[in-house]
This record gives sequence, C-alpha cells and structure tokens, in this order.
Amino acid sequence: MCSYFHLKSISKELLDRERRSTLFRLLNIVPEACIFEVGSTAVDGVIGKQDLDFLVRVATTEFLPARTALDQIFSRNPEQLSNGKFQGYHVESELDVAVQLTIEGGPYDHFLTFLTALKSNADLRQKYNALKMKYDGALMSDYREAKHQFIERVLSTTGKGD
Repeated sequence: MCSYFHLKSISKELLDRERRSTLFRLLNIVPEACIFEVGSTAVDGVIGKQDLDFLVRVATTEFLPARTALDQIFSRNPEQLSNGKFQGYHVESELDVAVQLTIEGGPYDHFLTFLTALKSNADLRQKYNALKMKYDGALMSDYREAKHQFIERVLSTTGKGD
C-alpha cells in the first residue's frame, strides 16, 4: 500500500493536547531520559504534515532498559531502523505521533543538530518548506528520500553528518 505526503493544518489546541499527553507518558516511562520535540512542529515557521516527533536520548547503559520499557507501551515502527542504538515507535494518538529512542552522542544522535540549524537559519527554514511544498501529494517514500538528502547536506555543513 502506498502512502502519500500531505501538508496539513491542525488546531493548536489538538497539537498542544497531544504534545502534553505524549510528554507526560514518556516522562513516566523513561524518567532518566532527556526528551525533546524534534519534528517540524518544534520550529516556528516550518510547515509539515502536523505530526509530532519526539526524541528520547539515553546513556548507552540505559538504552536496553529504556527500549524494554517503551516496548511495553508503544509499537515499534517497522519502517525505521531497529538496532542496539536506535529504535523508532508509533504512539497511539489522534495525530501521527512518533518517538525515536537513541543513545546520547551515538551515531544516530543528530536530531538536535538539525533542529538547531533550522531554528537559527531563516533561509534554511525557507528551503526546507520549499522541499515540503514540492513533495506535497507525492509518494511518502520519495518525500522521505528528499528529506533525508536535505538533512544530510545540513548535517555535513555542521560536521555532524554520517
């Protein structure tokens, strides 16, 4: 089954309610973790499909216990990487809500670097929005590949690329 990328507008109230609910749940499941909102909704002026994305960062020694705890509550995202340093999850919600668990300072710990670049550079936000508008209505796989390439270019200029 094909899925498509579509820009959306969702009420601030719904986003705020789901944001608070997910953060509350995550803080109770993995209290030792550092938790950040990292998707487009975390950056003023960035458009998107109005989904919520959260990063859960833990120490290397806390990864397995955190993954075990999250596995009890959320379903793993089969479309994302799953290994001893990264795990993606779907959150049961009215919205599309995702959680990414990773090791702080590990090879997949680049979300905050990209988020900081977006927040600090209006031109970069404009280019990111243009990419999203270009792929509105396109296959999700095509959008994700273009987004991945965009993020890799940004990370390579910050010294955080793979």
